[in-house]
Amino acid sequence: MPTVRIVVRTLIAALLVAAPLAAGLALPASAQVSKPFSRTGQADSRSLTLAIDSVGPKNWAEPNSTVTVSGTITNNTGSPIPNFEVELLTSDQHFTSPSEMESYAGGNGGFASVLLQPAGETVYSSSRTLHTGTTVRWTASFTTAEADYALNGFGVYPLGATAISTSYGSYDTTLATSQTFLPYWASGGAPDRVDVSWVWPLVDNPQQGPCHDTLASNALSRGLRPGGRLGRLLSAGLRWQDTADLTWAVDPALLSDADMMTAPYKVGGNDGCTGTTAMRRNAAAGNWLTQLRSGTAGKPMFVTPYADVDVSALAHAGLNSDLQSAYTIGESVARKVLNRPFGTDGAGTGDGGAPSAAWPADGTADASVLTALANSTDVKTVLVNSAELPGASGTATSVTTGIGSQMRLLLTDSGLTSTLRSATVRSTAGSQFATEQDFLAQTAMIVAEEPSVAGRSVVVAPPARWNPSATEAGTLLSMTASAPWLRPATLSSLSSSAETTDHADPRLSLPGDQVSGAELSSGYLNQVKAAGTSLARYENLLYQPGKAALRSLRAALAATESSAWRGDGSAAGERALNYLSGFVRDAEQKVTIITGKKVLLAGASGDTPISVQNGMDAPIEVGVTVTVPPGSPLTVGKAGKYSSLIMVPAGKTGTVRVPVSSSAISTTSMQLQLVTKNGSPLTWTTQTLSVQATRYGRALLILIGAALGVLVLTSVARWLRQWLNDTRAGSGGAG
Repeated sequence: MPTVRIVVRTLIAALLVAAPLAAGLALPASAQVSKPFSRTGQADSRSLTLAIDSVGPKNWAEPNSTVTVSGTITNNTGSPIPNFEVELLTSDQHFTSPSEMESYAGGNGGFASVLLQPAGETVYSSSRTLHTGTTVRWTASFTTAEADYALNGFGVYPLGATAISTSYGSYDTTLATSQTFLPYWASGGAPDRVDVSWVWPLVDNPQQGPCHDTLASNALSRGLRPGGRLGRLLSAGLRWQDTADLTWAVDPALLSDADMMTAPYKVGGNDGCTGTTAMRRNAAAGNWLTQLRSGTAGKPMFVTPYADVDVSALAHAGLNSDLQSAYTIGESVARKVLNRPFGTDGAGTGDGGAPSAAWPADGTADASVLTALANSTDVKTVLVNSAELPGASGTATSVTTGIGSQMRLLLTDSGLTSTLRSATVRSTAGSQFATEQDFLAQTAMIVAEEPSVAGRSVVVAPPARWNPSATEAGTLLSMTASAPWLRPATLSSLSSSAETTDHADPRLSLPGDQVSGAELSSGYLNQVKAAGTSLARYENLLYQPGKAALRSLRAALAATESSAWRGDGSAAGERALNYLSGFVRDAEQKVTIITGKKVLLAGASGDTPISVQNGMDAPIEVGVTVTVPPGSPLTVGKAGKYSSLIMVPAGKTGTVRVPVSSSAISTTSMQLQLVTKNGSPLTWTTQTLSVQATRYGRALLILIGAALGVLVLTSVARWLRQWLNDTRAGSGGAG
């Protein structure tokens, strides 16, 4: 009965996988599969799971080789399962389009006119009972000759596994299925390889606010450890950067935060910079920076704007000055921490001449974003998700911005980005395998679609805050270097291909102004604008602040505009914004006017002292403005207005004497207020001072005093004479 069983199994497999793909959504040639390929199906219970987690000896097949497939089967049905087998299924027909792959990955099971067949005679067979709550590993294999892959040559083939119960005689029962993809490479007549360039991100949530040597939390310390997210990314990147031709993408805010942690620092606290927790020097931060600095010296690298600000959101909100500031600060910080060039004079690529690059969050950008970048920065190359420009025939192209300049675009593959997003440190072995096999299959399909096209390229850009396991990160990079249809290339080499285009392709254009639902909201950015206005006034209040101090304050503002605050990060963004606003408000309100409620003006004119108290920990320079009502007999300075700048040291009080004159005896109220150097009013300092003019000069008062003195002396003399006369009269009467 073996032949009958094979026929029966084939029919069962056909029923499982023969759903046609003609109804599937057709994708453009440049689109890629975005779902993990590995898929599990169940027959009698959702709790019986069959998974594929390994294909060897390589993740692809070659002529005259044996393919070994391994995985697990887990029984959580609550009932034992006796006597089962795991059989492999494949086809001698490869996929001809991404839409076929999409449908197969989506669980439709097969593709047009193709039925999966048993892959050889080898199966995994178990005569023991699979008890509930247990997991069993299985292994099965087949040869490429049995699969007859040579019939159609290079391409991506379906590969599935099915678990079958053999306890029902000749009628086997399918328990569960799992499927993946298997690229097949034959060197004879093979197509040209495709250039592949990785963007390797080192980006985190910004931690620094306006308080000196203070981080919002100590979360970064975990990420910088060897086993932490950033530690894993750095380690894998350093190991494979040469082999896989990585281009590093680094957030300067991360560099600044880590650099702060190399000395004693503080975390937490309130917006008054008190209530913090003192932390010792963080050894992991120092080691991480040392490895990054030494290990990437001279290697391809570009930096994001400081705090990886939401470039698209800032452009749409008209905050071009903030965008410019974030790039300027970021390049300055990166130069200082990594001791290498960035910006106009070099992007850290080792040659000191390549322009910097922009990588908007999620790779989403429109024409207005490119124009804002051209207006406000020295950026000449922008990494954009390929879904934003579906009509592009290649990876590198050039477009015209709104100011008439040319901007180079590098299209990051949207399907690969989506696939890599599923790779997390908590992924199971099966999930990790699915991501890796998905990555290989998509790149192989790019080559198989147009095998005669030379010079093709792919840009691989994981999510900015990617969190894969160390094993998965290393495996993906190693496959990039070893897959025979891929050729690692630097990002700058792909960018240079766009430079050779003299004019932008008129057929290609991004949407004019298309706001993504994921970017920072207009309501939030309106609050940021208000905070920026307050911060500018605070900066103008300071007396001769140093460049480092101003850069720190601007960096704190950029931290509120980070793309990290998109989506689930919005609450943290609100906290950062409230922290900055509270810091500015609390600091400014420590600047006050000290004066009484009423002052007496003796004579027609005089000086009225007004004191300014500075409770801040930095020196300030303010103007004292005094105004009187129109038509008042009181004149302050010239034309009834007065303003004078005064420098007040930190924690001190300064005094200015205001010249006041009056043309009549009267009582007049004048208004006092402090302003910054550029005239911005400090509204909370407004006070009213009542001035009473007596018109009596000092000389008159002296004369009056002298006259009163003479009167007193005369009265005393007369009293003394009277007393002496009375004394003599009394003495005569007694004799």
